[in-house]
Amino acid sequence: MRLSKTLTAMTAAVALTTLTGCGGEGDSGPLATLGLPRADNMAAVEKLINGHVMCRELEGGTKHLNEATTKKVNDPAFAIKESARCKDADGKRIYLLLVSDMKKFQEANKKAQETDEDFDSSYLIGQNIAIVPERDDTVRGLMQAKFALMSCDPKHKEDIPSGYKKDEPLVKGCIVTDYIPS
Repeated sequence: MRLSKTLTAMTAAVALTTLTGCGGEGDSGPLATLGLPRADNMAAVEKLINGHVMCRELEGGTKHLNEATTKKVNDPAFAIKESARCKDADGKRIYLLLVSDMKKFQEANKKAQETDEDFDSSYLIGQNIAIVPERDDTVRGLMQAKFALMSCDPKHKEDIPSGYKKDEPLVKGCIVTDYIPS
């Protein structure tokens, strides 16, 4: 009887992992330790987002992105394997990026930030996801989904009050925090 319950629980856990797009080999790294979400495809990213804020009219590819985001997607240094855009409840854009190597993504952002102080290296991130929402309410909703703010701008680290995370799990100089500036 006990074995039957254990098998049922294991089957349910596997099914839930498959449905959410979470799990797999990448769930043991430093970003997984922080509890950040992971997705294997854009449908899974959309489901993660829709659990906390609206992500409607999902459209894949770079033709729907702004110029700055398209430039990053097309640069192999950023290790972006797929991009899409959806709209929040107010019709504001949310840019979605699936990243093949988050360390390379952070290194490319840090390098760009160092060469251009106006470069925006701020994203909401998961283990292999980077998101750029336009609205503060969307940012705050996604923080409830366990996404964290990543920034390679040294000024951001100085502005984080005590009690908030200030981790640098992959690249020194790129912080991952649960603090959202107002």
